[in-house]
Amino acid sequence: MPRILLVDDDADIRFVTRLALKRGGYQVTVAEGGDAALELLDDALPFDLIICDRMMPQKSGLETLQELRKRPAHAHTPFMFLTAKALQNEREEGISMGACRYLTKPFEPRELVEEVARVLAESPALPR
Repeated sequence: MPRILLVDDDADIRFVTRLALKRGGYQVTVAEGGDAALELLDDALPFDLIICDRMMPQKSGLETLQELRKRPAHAHTPFMFLTAKALQNEREEGISMGACRYLTKPFEPRELVEEVARVLAESPALPR
């Protein structure tokens, strides 16, 4: 079962997203912010995908992505933004920093699950 790390400071978004992904057949671990996500990455088995909000207190999604890419064990883990920041230049910035997808809120849970399936199909398997 593919493992996904979901990072978002909004409890309602975490609930809806986690529920949709679990129904889609994914194992989901949640983190309430970038610092918590990075701690989980240090302590947990590898994740197949990280889905992260862009606007969070303390450590933004962009900062989280930058820190993630500095870590050899996670430098190539697929990373997807799920955010309300929807301007074209914001999308371009997220992709240029290493995100493989940039989805905006509000979102349809079914479409998110379909996009996750596409990302995972395109990604090489992580060593276990």
